[in-house]
Amino acid sequence: YSCGEHAHLRPQAGDFYAEKLADGLARYTDLRPHHRVLEVGAGFGRFTFEVLQNCQSVTALDLSERLLASLAATRDEREIPAERCDTLVSDVDALDASPRTYDRIVGFFFLHHLPDFPGTLKRLARLLAPGGRMAFLEPNRRNPLFLAQVACCPDMPWSDEKGMFTLSARKVESAYRAAQLTLQPTERFGFFPPQVLNRIGAARAFEARVERWRWLQGILPFLLLGAEKPEA
Repeated sequence: YSCGEHAHLRPQAGDFYAEKLADGLARYTDLRPHHRVLEVGAGFGRFTFEVLQNCQSVTALDLSERLLASLAATRDEREIPAERCDTLVSDVDALDASPRTYDRIVGFFFLHHLPDFPGTLKRLARLLAPGGRMAFLEPNRRNPLFLAQVACCPDMPWSDEKGMFTLSARKVESAYRAAQLTLQPTERFGFFPPQVLNRIGAARAFEARVERWRWLQGILPFLLLGAEKPEA
């Protein structure tokens, strides 16, 4: 797939927003310290290092050699061993012949960029160890702020991001079933954009309350979409 470089997704100190999203996905997938994770569409690694706090290792995959070189440089600056955070330049659809398997396969804002995400999920399912889980954090197309973000963010052109307005939880669930995976219930969470969440401490406590308001559940901005591979 092709998408913009998303410079706003660089790792940064004090990024509570990235930490919250990664922790939410870690909880949703029951990520454990001994797990080996494949992160698809890792980019600069904004979420990679947060995921790494919860597992044994992360393989960061992306099409862009330059973005992964930046991720590796950040890894080295933080003195993280390469065997805990390795990088892999590849098209995700070229991985299905790999003999390597993973306990978890995850992605942040990734699925809506794919021209054939059902086919990709089916191929990725072959890389899951028995009992492994796959999960993606995606924007909720019902939240109006994403349309405003695409309109205002220069490195998020409509041609790259239009998929977020057609991707639905129901379509992803159908693709998981076709890949012979067992569905997890979809979860919705979040409220504020990073510009607010990272700068205003009081917003974090308020967001935690808002997430419990049932009448807002349908438009909360983030979807957690997951499934599990049955045991052999």
